[in-house]
Amino acid sequence: MNLTRIFPAFILVALILGCESDNSEPIDPKEETNLEEAMLTDFPLKEIEYLDINITQPKIENNEALNEGEIIITLPHTVTSPLLTLKSVNIDLDRFNVFPSVGIQELFSTTDFTKYTITSKSDVEKEIHYNVKIVIAPTPEEERLFISSFELLANDNSAFTDINLIKEARPSLRADSLLICLFSKTVDFSDITPAIKYNGSKIQYRVNDEDFEDYPIETGKSIDFKYPNTVDFKISNAMDSKSVTYRIMVDTQHPISFTVQELLIPDLNLGDTYTGAGVATWTNAGNYPISAMSPNEYTNVITPATGLDNILMATLSVSEGRNVDPGESGTINVVITNTPQVGQYEAIALFDLNFDENLWRIVNSPMDDFISDFDYRDSELLKLKVTIID
Repeated sequence: MNLTRIFPAFILVALILGCESDNSEPIDPKEETNLEEAMLTDFPLKEIEYLDINITQPKIENNEALNEGEIIITLPHTVTSPLLTLKSVNIDLDRFNVFPSVGIQELFSTTDFTKYTITSKSDVEKEIHYNVKIVIAPTPEEERLFISSFELLANDNSAFTDINLIKEARPSLRADSLLICLFSKTVDFSDITPAIKYNGSKIQYRVNDEDFEDYPIETGKSIDFKYPNTVDFKISNAMDSKSVTYRIMVDTQHPISFTVQELLIPDLNLGDTYTGAGVATWTNAGNYPISAMSPNEYTNVITPATGLDNILMATLSVSEGRNVDPGESGTINVVITNTPQVGQYEAIALFDLNFDENLWRIVNSPMDDFISDFDYRDSELLKLKVTIID
């Protein structure tokens, strides 16, 4: 028997029979994708361990995602940058793509979501999405340093208790925050005792940038806040490795005192002008210098006829162009350049006071980077009256 002729024939028959016996359809790779296997159950980060994670899974029906998932990650307060990296995923990366990719640094936000998309490698139409956002945990109370209550007691038993006005201090002040305290009246600024509650391990104070010394919280201590003194309080942690410093600004809400509340100008003839230099005086009843100034506006204007403008103009002047220091006085000047009609004219001059943190004085200039509204009351009023006769 010739085996060399039989063997090839046998192989050919076997191949034919094998093909005829395999009548099944080839497997469709799209049918192999199960979107539930693409769900994330964790979101570990390379740079820092999270404190908590909240994952809302996308809803899947008939192997289709009906909505997008959401991941909220709570990070410790020690996190230094929102640039973070997804460290790993629980899904099979041989079967699914993740974008942005695992191991790629992304900029996360506490307000906006960063979208992650997971797509099947065998069927790109099969995908789910997660919107990811971070939350920064608050600093633990034991590590936060701040003044929680600051009461000032003057020697006449007047008290200031409102510390709502705290702002970031300018670097030149050698302090972190500026705490503004305005009494409702003038007090002896050289004899004020603070009563303080604070969060921290110890509290110290200094006057005029001298060395800090411990402040006796239990008993309190009288401090001279009178200008030009500066007073700072410092709150520190137990190791003295961290501290915050407050500079205390103390004044009255009404630093300008007029010798008269109503200034009556002598009668003028129709057409006359008037220049009254030093017709009255004013005194700095506050704790900081006050610059020369004009009224910010005139209110309650009365004229003898409709359509006439206010004719009374006033200024607060200082001698030799300098400021008026606490306890000193300046003069009031009144100018009238137009007397258009016979009758009585009245107006109230309103001085809107602000504080110049650069020159450490009271001004009525508009607010800017150096000038702030420290809650001085808009009640520094001066009533002006004149009668024009024929």
